[in-house]
Amino acid sequence: MSTGASNITGASLAIWPDTLPLPRVDGYALSAQPNTLRTELEAGAARVRLRSQALIYKVQAQWRFSPEAFAVFDAWWFHQLRQGVAWFAMPLTAGLGVQLVQARFAGAWDSELLIGGRWQVKAQLEVQDLPRLSLDETQVASALGPAAIDIGNRLHAWLHESLAATDYW
Repeated sequence: MSTGASNITGASLAIWPDTLPLPRVDGYALSAQPNTLRTELEAGAARVRLRSQALIYKVQAQWRFSPEAFAVFDAWWFHQLRQGVAWFAMPLTAGLGVQLVQARFAGAWDSELLIGGRWQVKAQLEVQDLPRLSLDETQVASALGPAAIDIGNRLHAWLHESLAATDYW
Protein backbone atom coordinates (compact mmCIF):
# COMPACT_ATOMS: atom_id res chain seq x y z
CA MET A 1 0.00 0.00 0.00
CA SER A 2 1.23 3.46 -0.71
CA THR A 3 1.48 5.82 2.19
CA GLY A 4 1.30 9.56 2.03
CA ALA A 5 3.13 9.47 5.33
CA SER A 6 6.35 8.04 3.90
CA ASN A 7 8.17 11.35 4.40
CA ILE A 8 7.21 11.62 8.07
CA THR A 9 10.56 10.36 9.31
CA GLY A 10 12.09 13.84 9.44
CA ALA A 11 14.39 14.32 12.42
CA SER A 12 12.81 17.58 13.54
CA LEU A 13 9.24 16.22 13.62
CA ALA A 14 7.87 15.58 17.12
CA ILE A 15 6.35 12.14 17.71
CA TRP A 16 3.12 11.40 19.60
CA PRO A 17 4.27 9.98 22.97
CA ASP A 18 3.97 6.19 23.17
CA THR A 19 2.74 6.58 26.76
CA LEU A 20 -0.40 8.45 25.63
CA PRO A 21 -3.47 6.70 24.20
CA LEU A 22 -4.71 7.17 20.66
CA PRO A 23 -7.95 9.11 20.12
CA ARG A 24 -11.15 7.41 21.23
CA VAL A 25 -13.58 6.03 18.66
CA ASP A 26 -16.54 7.97 20.06
CA GLY A 27 -16.44 11.46 18.61
CA TYR A 28 -13.76 10.57 16.04
CA ALA A 29 -14.54 12.12 12.67
CA LEU A 30 -12.57 12.71 9.49
CA SER A 31 -13.37 15.19 6.71
CA ALA A 32 -11.48 16.24 3.59
CA GLN A 33 -11.12 19.99 3.26
CA PRO A 34 -12.02 21.79 0.02
CA ASN A 35 -9.01 21.95 -2.27
CA THR A 36 -10.53 23.50 -5.38
CA LEU A 37 -11.09 26.93 -6.82
CA ARG A 38 -14.37 27.41 -8.67
CA THR A 39 -14.99 30.20 -11.15
CA GLU A 40 -18.51 30.72 -12.44
CA LEU A 41 -18.61 31.71 -16.10
CA GLU A 42 -21.25 33.76 -17.92
CA ALA A 43 -22.00 30.82 -20.18
CA GLY A 44 -21.27 27.16 -19.80
CA ALA A 45 -19.98 25.08 -16.96
CA ALA A 46 -17.97 26.62 -14.14
CA ARG A 47 -14.20 26.31 -14.28
CA VAL A 48 -12.88 24.14 -11.44
CA ARG A 49 -9.21 23.56 -10.64
CA LEU A 50 -7.07 22.18 -7.83
CA ARG A 51 -5.33 24.64 -5.53
CA SER A 52 -2.67 22.09 -4.63
CA GLN A 53 -1.82 18.41 -5.00
CA ALA A 54 -1.70 18.16 -1.19
CA LEU A 55 -4.95 17.53 0.63
CA ILE A 56 -5.66 18.54 4.22
CA TYR A 57 -8.09 16.57 6.36
CA LYS A 58 -9.73 17.77 9.57
CA VAL A 59 -9.95 15.19 12.34
CA GLN A 60 -12.20 15.56 15.37
CA ALA A 61 -10.45 13.71 18.17
CA GLN A 62 -10.89 13.16 21.87
CA TRP A 63 -8.86 11.42 24.51
CA ARG A 64 -9.35 10.34 28.12
CA PHE A 65 -6.27 10.81 30.26
CA SER A 66 -5.33 9.98 33.82
CA PRO A 67 -4.13 13.07 35.70
CA GLU A 68 -0.51 12.03 35.07
CA ALA A 69 -1.09 11.39 31.35
CA PHE A 70 -2.91 14.72 31.07
CA ALA A 71 0.16 16.44 32.57
CA VAL A 72 2.38 14.72 29.98
CA PHE A 73 0.01 15.67 27.14
CA ASP A 74 -0.20 19.31 28.24
CA ALA A 75 3.58 19.65 28.63
CA TRP A 76 4.24 17.87 25.32
CA TRP A 77 1.75 20.13 23.51
CA PHE A 78 3.27 23.24 25.12
CA HIS A 79 6.97 22.44 24.76
CA GLN A 80 7.37 20.00 21.86
CA LEU A 81 4.63 21.44 19.66
CA ARG A 82 5.18 25.06 20.68
CA GLN A 83 1.59 25.36 21.94
CA GLY A 84 0.25 23.29 19.08
CA VAL A 85 1.70 25.10 16.05
CA ALA A 86 4.29 22.46 15.08
CA TRP A 87 3.52 19.40 12.95
CA PHE A 88 4.00 16.01 14.55
CA ALA A 89 3.73 12.33 13.65
CA MET A 90 1.04 10.19 15.21
CA PRO A 91 -0.86 7.01 14.42
CA LEU A 92 -4.44 7.70 13.35
CA THR A 93 -7.23 5.57 11.91
CA ALA A 94 -8.38 6.05 8.31
CA GLY A 95 -9.42 3.81 5.42
CA LEU A 96 -6.28 1.66 5.55
CA GLY A 97 -6.43 1.16 9.31
CA VAL A 98 -4.13 2.76 11.85
CA GLN A 99 -1.31 4.52 9.98
CA LEU A 100 1.38 7.02 10.90
CA VAL A 101 0.33 10.49 9.68
CA GLN A 102 1.62 14.04 9.88
CA ALA A 103 -0.73 16.17 11.98
CA ARG A 104 -0.96 19.40 13.92
CA PHE A 105 -3.54 20.97 16.18
CA ALA A 106 -5.94 23.26 14.28
CA GLY A 107 -6.40 25.34 17.43
CA ALA A 108 -6.33 25.05 21.19
CA TRP A 109 -7.77 21.92 22.78
CA ASP A 110 -10.59 21.81 25.36
CA SER A 111 -10.59 19.67 28.47
CA GLU A 112 -13.13 18.56 31.02
CA LEU A 113 -12.55 16.92 34.39
CA LEU A 114 -14.66 13.78 34.61
CA ILE A 115 -15.92 11.86 37.61
CA GLY A 116 -13.08 9.73 38.89
CA GLY A 117 -10.42 12.33 38.22
CA ARG A 118 -9.86 11.51 34.53
CA TRP A 119 -9.54 14.26 31.94
CA GLN A 120 -11.39 14.32 28.64
CA VAL A 121 -9.58 16.36 25.99
CA LYS A 122 -11.17 17.36 22.67
CA ALA A 123 -9.32 18.87 19.74
CA GLN A 124 -9.42 19.33 16.02
CA LEU A 125 -6.36 18.15 14.12
CA GLU A 126 -5.19 18.95 10.62
CA VAL A 127 -3.71 15.96 8.81
CA GLN A 128 -1.65 16.10 5.63
CA ASP A 129 -2.11 13.47 2.93
CA LEU A 130 -3.63 10.46 4.64
CA PRO A 131 -2.19 7.14 3.43
CA ARG A 132 -4.32 5.84 0.58
CA LEU A 133 -4.31 3.20 -2.11
CA SER A 134 -2.22 3.90 -5.20
CA LEU A 135 -3.98 4.28 -8.55
CA ASP A 136 -3.06 0.69 -9.46
CA GLU A 137 -4.33 -0.63 -6.12
CA THR A 138 -7.55 1.33 -6.58
CA GLN A 139 -8.11 -0.20 -10.00
CA VAL A 140 -7.52 -3.74 -8.68
CA ALA A 141 -9.78 -3.18 -5.67
CA SER A 142 -12.46 -1.63 -7.92
CA ALA A 143 -12.38 -4.67 -10.22
CA LEU A 144 -11.97 -7.42 -7.61
CA GLY A 145 -13.64 -5.85 -4.59
CA PRO A 146 -12.28 -4.62 -1.25
CA ALA A 147 -11.12 -8.13 -0.29
CA ALA A 148 -8.36 -7.73 -2.89
CA ILE A 149 -6.70 -5.21 -0.56
CA ASP A 150 -6.34 -7.86 2.15
CA ILE A 151 -5.04 -10.41 -0.37
CA GLY A 152 -2.45 -7.86 -1.51
CA ASN A 153 -1.37 -7.21 2.08
CA ARG A 154 -0.97 -10.93 2.78
CA LEU A 155 0.96 -11.48 -0.48
CA HIS A 156 3.25 -8.55 0.32
CA ALA A 157 3.89 -9.90 3.84
CA TRP A 158 4.59 -13.39 2.48
CA LEU A 159 7.02 -12.14 -0.17
CA HIS A 160 8.85 -9.53 1.87
CA GLU A 161 8.67 -10.90 5.41
CA SER A 162 8.17 -14.67 5.42
CA LEU A 163 10.11 -15.56 2.28
CA ALA A 164 12.83 -12.99 2.92
CA ALA A 165 13.25 -14.27 6.49
CA THR A 166 14.12 -17.76 5.23
CA ASP A 167 17.49 -18.52 3.75
CA TYR A 168 15.81 -19.29 0.41
CA TRP A 169 18.07 -17.17 -1.78
